[in-house]
Amino acid sequence: MKIILVGSSGAMGQTILNLVEGSDRHQVVAGVQEEASTEGAIPFFASFDDLYDAEISADVIIDFSHVSLTDAMIDFAVKSKLPVMLATTGQNEDQEANIEAASQSIAILNAHNTSIGVNVMEHIVGEMTKILYPLGYDIEIIEKHHRHKKDAPSGTAVMLKDSIVENMSEEADINHGRSGLGEPRRHEEIGIHAIRGGDIVGEHTVLFANNQEVLELKHSAGSKDIFAKGAITGAEFLVDAAPGLYSMTDALSEL
Repeated sequence: MKIILVGSSGAMGQTILNLVEGSDRHQVVAGVQEEASTEGAIPFFASFDDLYDAEISADVIIDFSHVSLTDAMIDFAVKSKLPVMLATTGQNEDQEANIEAASQSIAILNAHNTSIGVNVMEHIVGEMTKILYPLGYDIEIIEKHHRHKKDAPSGTAVMLKDSIVENMSEEADINHGRSGLGEPRRHEEIGIHAIRGGDIVGEHTVLFANNQEVLELKHSAGSKDIFAKGAITGAEFLVDAAPGLYSMTDALSEL
Protein backbone atom coordinates (compact mmCIF):
# COMPACT_ATOMS: atom_id res chain seq x y z
CA MET A 1 0.00 0.00 0.00
CA LYS A 2 1.47 3.33 -1.10
CA ILE A 3 0.73 6.16 1.34
CA ILE A 4 0.73 9.94 1.06
CA LEU A 5 1.26 11.14 4.63
CA VAL A 6 -0.14 14.57 5.55
CA GLY A 7 1.48 15.96 8.67
CA SER A 8 4.64 13.93 8.13
CA SER A 9 6.83 16.09 10.38
CA GLY A 10 4.49 15.92 13.37
CA ALA A 11 4.61 13.42 16.23
CA MET A 12 2.05 11.08 14.67
CA GLY A 13 3.53 11.52 11.20
CA GLN A 14 6.92 10.44 12.53
CA THR A 15 5.29 7.48 14.27
CA ILE A 16 3.73 6.36 10.97
CA LEU A 17 7.08 6.73 9.17
CA ASN A 18 8.83 4.63 11.82
CA LEU A 19 6.08 2.02 11.74
CA VAL A 20 6.24 1.40 7.98
CA GLU A 21 10.03 1.69 7.70
CA GLY A 22 11.37 -1.58 6.35
CA SER A 23 7.85 -2.93 5.70
CA ASP A 24 7.36 -5.07 2.62
CA ARG A 25 3.61 -4.29 2.61
CA HIS A 26 3.42 -0.52 3.11
CA GLN A 27 5.39 2.45 1.88
CA VAL A 28 5.15 6.21 2.43
CA VAL A 29 5.76 7.63 -1.05
CA ALA A 30 5.32 11.33 -0.22
CA GLY A 31 4.49 13.68 2.61
CA VAL A 32 3.03 17.12 3.22
CA GLN A 33 4.57 19.20 5.99
CA GLU A 34 5.47 22.78 6.86
CA GLU A 35 8.93 22.71 5.25
CA ALA A 36 9.52 21.02 1.90
CA SER A 37 12.36 18.54 1.41
CA THR A 38 13.04 16.52 -1.73
CA GLU A 39 16.60 15.44 -1.00
CA GLY A 40 15.85 12.10 0.69
CA ALA A 41 14.19 8.91 -0.53
CA ILE A 42 10.76 10.31 0.34
CA PRO A 43 9.77 13.73 -1.08
CA PHE A 44 8.07 16.10 1.37
CA PHE A 45 6.04 19.02 0.00
CA ALA A 46 4.92 22.25 1.61
CA SER A 47 1.73 22.56 -0.44
CA PHE A 48 -0.83 20.31 -2.07
CA ASP A 49 -0.36 22.13 -5.38
CA ASP A 50 3.31 21.06 -5.43
CA LEU A 51 2.32 17.52 -4.48
CA TYR A 52 -0.26 17.39 -7.28
CA ASP A 53 2.25 18.68 -9.83
CA ALA A 54 4.69 15.96 -8.78
CA GLU A 55 2.23 13.26 -9.95
CA ILE A 56 3.00 10.83 -7.14
CA SER A 57 1.47 7.37 -7.55
CA ALA A 58 -0.33 6.40 -4.34
CA ASP A 59 -3.18 4.24 -3.01
CA VAL A 60 -4.36 6.26 0.00
CA ILE A 61 -3.87 9.43 2.04
CA ILE A 62 -3.32 9.29 5.80
CA ASP A 63 -3.87 12.69 7.45
CA PHE A 64 -2.44 13.31 10.93
CA SER A 65 -1.94 17.05 10.44
CA HIS A 66 -3.93 20.08 11.60
CA VAL A 67 -7.52 21.10 11.01
CA SER A 68 -6.32 24.16 9.05
CA LEU A 69 -5.20 21.80 6.26
CA THR A 70 -8.40 19.76 6.06
CA ASP A 71 -10.11 21.66 3.24
CA ALA A 72 -7.01 21.74 1.02
CA MET A 73 -6.32 18.07 1.73
CA ILE A 74 -9.89 17.05 0.84
CA ASP A 75 -9.75 19.08 -2.38
CA PHE A 76 -6.48 17.37 -3.34
CA ALA A 77 -7.93 13.94 -2.52
CA VAL A 78 -11.00 14.51 -4.69
CA LYS A 79 -8.88 15.86 -7.54
CA SER A 80 -6.51 12.88 -7.27
CA LYS A 81 -9.31 10.33 -6.68
CA LEU A 82 -7.58 9.00 -3.56
CA PRO A 83 -9.30 7.64 -0.43
CA VAL A 84 -8.57 9.42 2.86
CA MET A 85 -7.82 8.06 6.32
CA LEU A 86 -8.69 11.28 8.18
CA ALA A 87 -7.23 11.16 11.70
CA THR A 88 -7.13 14.92 12.25
CA THR A 89 -9.80 16.26 14.62
CA GLY A 90 -11.39 19.63 15.43
CA GLN A 91 -13.18 20.35 12.12
CA ASN A 92 -15.97 22.92 12.19
CA GLU A 93 -19.45 22.38 10.73
CA ASP A 94 -18.50 23.74 7.30
CA GLN A 95 -15.49 21.44 7.10
CA GLU A 96 -17.57 18.45 8.19
CA ALA A 97 -20.05 19.31 5.42
CA ASN A 98 -17.18 19.49 2.92
CA ILE A 99 -15.95 16.07 4.06
CA GLU A 100 -19.42 14.58 3.66
CA ALA A 101 -19.80 16.09 0.18
CA ALA A 102 -16.40 14.73 -0.87
CA SER A 103 -17.40 11.25 0.31
CA GLN A 104 -19.83 11.11 -2.59
CA SER A 105 -16.85 10.64 -4.92
CA ILE A 106 -14.10 9.13 -2.71
CA ALA A 107 -13.93 6.86 0.33
CA ILE A 108 -13.23 8.76 3.57
CA LEU A 109 -12.76 7.24 7.00
CA ASN A 110 -13.33 10.09 9.46
CA ALA A 111 -11.86 8.91 12.76
CA HIS A 112 -11.86 10.85 16.01
CA ASN A 113 -9.55 8.17 17.38
CA THR A 114 -7.81 5.33 15.53
CA SER A 115 -7.16 3.18 18.61
CA ILE A 116 -8.95 -0.17 18.49
CA GLY A 117 -9.52 -0.02 22.26
CA VAL A 118 -11.17 3.40 22.12
CA ASN A 119 -13.54 2.28 19.39
CA VAL A 120 -14.56 -0.73 21.47
CA MET A 121 -15.02 1.68 24.40
CA GLU A 122 -17.35 3.85 22.29
CA HIS A 123 -19.65 0.86 21.72
CA ILE A 124 -19.63 -0.16 25.39
CA VAL A 125 -20.38 3.41 26.53
CA GLY A 126 -23.47 3.45 24.32
CA GLU A 127 -24.71 0.18 25.79
CA MET A 128 -24.05 1.35 29.35
CA THR A 129 -25.96 4.58 28.65
CA LYS A 130 -29.00 2.63 27.43
CA ILE A 131 -29.15 0.72 30.70
CA LEU A 132 -27.91 3.17 33.34
CA TYR A 133 -29.19 6.60 32.25
CA PRO A 134 -32.91 5.67 32.62
CA LEU A 135 -32.08 4.36 36.10
CA GLY A 136 -30.90 7.80 37.21
CA TYR A 137 -27.14 7.55 36.71
CA ASP A 138 -25.38 10.83 35.92
CA ILE A 139 -22.75 10.74 33.15
CA GLU A 140 -19.50 12.72 32.96
CA ILE A 141 -16.51 12.60 30.56
CA ILE A 142 -12.95 13.43 31.66
CA GLU A 143 -10.15 13.61 29.08
CA LYS A 144 -6.43 14.24 29.60
CA HIS A 145 -3.77 15.07 27.01
CA HIS A 146 -0.30 16.56 26.68
CA ARG A 147 0.29 20.30 26.97
CA HIS A 148 0.71 20.72 23.20
CA LYS A 149 -2.78 19.55 22.20
CA LYS A 150 -4.66 22.57 20.85
CA ASP A 151 -8.26 21.38 20.47
CA ALA A 152 -10.55 20.84 23.45
CA PRO A 153 -12.49 18.78 24.06
CA SER A 154 -10.58 16.07 22.25
CA GLY A 155 -12.07 14.39 19.21
CA THR A 156 -12.30 11.20 21.24
CA ALA A 157 -14.27 12.95 23.99
CA VAL A 158 -16.66 14.23 21.30
CA MET A 159 -16.96 10.70 19.91
CA LEU A 160 -17.81 9.32 23.36
CA LYS A 161 -20.26 12.17 23.96
CA ASP A 162 -22.02 11.39 20.68
CA SER A 163 -22.35 7.73 21.66
CA ILE A 164 -23.92 8.78 24.96
CA VAL A 165 -26.30 11.30 23.40
CA GLU A 166 -27.45 8.81 20.74
CA ASN A 167 -28.43 6.35 23.46
CA MET A 168 -30.11 8.72 25.94
CA SER A 169 -33.85 8.72 26.39
CA GLU A 170 -34.07 12.54 26.29
CA GLU A 171 -32.19 15.52 24.87
CA ALA A 172 -28.79 16.08 26.45
CA ASP A 173 -27.48 19.34 27.91
CA ILE A 174 -23.72 19.48 27.26
CA ASN A 175 -21.64 21.34 29.86
CA HIS A 176 -17.98 21.99 28.99
CA GLY A 177 -16.55 22.29 32.48
CA ARG A 178 -17.99 24.19 35.43
CA SER A 179 -17.17 27.41 37.25
CA GLY A 180 -18.91 29.87 39.53
CA LEU A 181 -22.08 29.46 41.53
CA GLY A 182 -24.74 27.72 39.48
CA GLU A 183 -27.78 25.53 39.79
CA PRO A 184 -27.52 21.92 40.98
CA ARG A 185 -26.67 19.41 38.28
CA ARG A 186 -29.61 18.20 36.20
CA HIS A 187 -29.85 14.59 35.16
CA GLU A 188 -29.78 15.34 31.42
CA GLU A 189 -26.54 17.30 31.80
CA ILE A 190 -23.38 15.67 30.39
CA GLY A 191 -20.20 17.25 31.71
CA ILE A 192 -17.05 17.22 29.56
CA HIS A 193 -13.78 18.15 31.26
CA ALA A 194 -10.45 18.70 29.42
CA ILE A 195 -7.11 18.47 31.22
CA ARG A 196 -3.82 19.47 29.54
CA GLY A 197 -0.38 18.86 30.97
CA GLY A 198 3.04 17.30 30.51
CA ASP A 199 3.37 14.52 27.95
CA ILE A 200 0.12 12.63 28.60
CA VAL A 201 -0.48 10.60 25.42
CA GLY A 202 -4.23 10.36 25.97
CA GLU A 203 -6.61 9.27 28.71
CA HIS A 204 -10.41 9.15 28.59
CA THR A 205 -12.81 8.25 31.38
CA VAL A 206 -16.60 8.02 31.24
CA LEU A 207 -18.15 8.11 34.70
CA PHE A 208 -21.62 6.82 35.59
CA ALA A 209 -22.75 7.79 39.12
CA ASN A 210 -25.91 7.55 41.21
CA ASN A 211 -26.44 7.92 44.97
CA GLN A 212 -25.10 4.46 45.78
CA GLU A 213 -22.28 3.65 43.33
CA VAL A 214 -19.88 4.89 40.69
CA LEU A 215 -18.85 3.03 37.55
CA GLU A 216 -15.90 4.22 35.46
CA LEU A 217 -14.91 3.07 31.98
CA LYS A 218 -11.38 4.23 31.23
CA HIS A 219 -8.90 4.04 28.36
CA SER A 220 -5.26 5.06 28.70
CA ALA A 221 -2.92 5.26 25.72
CA GLY A 222 0.61 4.14 26.59
CA SER A 223 2.12 4.88 23.19
CA LYS A 224 1.33 6.69 19.95
CA ASP A 225 1.93 3.39 18.16
CA ILE A 226 -1.64 2.29 18.89
CA PHE A 227 -2.98 5.20 16.84
CA ALA A 228 -0.53 4.62 13.99
CA LYS A 229 -1.41 0.92 13.77
CA GLY A 230 -5.12 1.75 13.80
CA ALA A 231 -4.64 4.31 11.02
CA ILE A 232 -2.84 1.71 8.89
CA THR A 233 -5.74 -0.69 9.48
CA GLY A 234 -8.20 1.99 8.39
CA ALA A 235 -6.14 2.82 5.31
CA GLU A 236 -6.01 -0.84 4.30
CA PHE A 237 -9.80 -0.97 4.51
CA LEU A 238 -10.17 2.14 2.33
CA VAL A 239 -8.02 0.91 -0.56
CA ASP A 240 -10.85 -1.34 -1.79
CA ALA A 241 -13.80 0.61 -0.35
CA ALA A 242 -16.48 2.25 -2.45
CA PRO A 243 -17.01 6.02 -2.14
CA GLY A 244 -18.66 6.87 1.14
CA LEU A 245 -18.14 8.14 4.67
CA TYR A 246 -16.82 5.45 7.02
CA SER A 247 -15.84 5.03 10.66
CA MET A 248 -13.24 2.91 12.43
CA THR A 249 -16.08 0.50 13.30
CA ASP A 250 -16.47 -0.21 9.58
CA ALA A 251 -12.74 -0.95 9.23
CA LEU A 252 -12.59 -3.12 12.35
CA SER A 253 -15.61 -5.15 11.21
CA GLU A 254 -13.52 -6.38 8.27
CA LEU A 255 -10.75 -7.82 10.47
